[in-house]
Amino acid sequence: MPSPDTARLPHPGRTSAQRRALDAIGCGQPPRCSPKTLKALLDAGLIEETADEIRRDALGSYRVPFYEMTIPTHMAWCSAVAATDEEMAELEGLV
Repeated sequence: MPSPDTARLPHPGRTSAQRRALDAIGCGQPPRCSPKTLKALLDAGLIEETADEIRRDALGSYRVPFYEMTIPTHMAWCSAVAATDEEMAELEGLV
């Protein structure tokens, strides 16, 4: 039986870390992934850095970037997340 992470893959051809990051970004959450994963998604044009925030702590100031999916990626993500199992199989070319 497939795990919940692999039951539905709205990002075919992406690693599980990239899929989790895209799902988080699609839901408006921080991606919580490695810089390598972010770079791969940025290089593929699936996400873009939209803003950043400067924060301060005891060690000084630091920058916190924010990311969003590009519009075509977000539209495809929404369609895949909303798809039934049969529709998802067709999208992935399994039928």
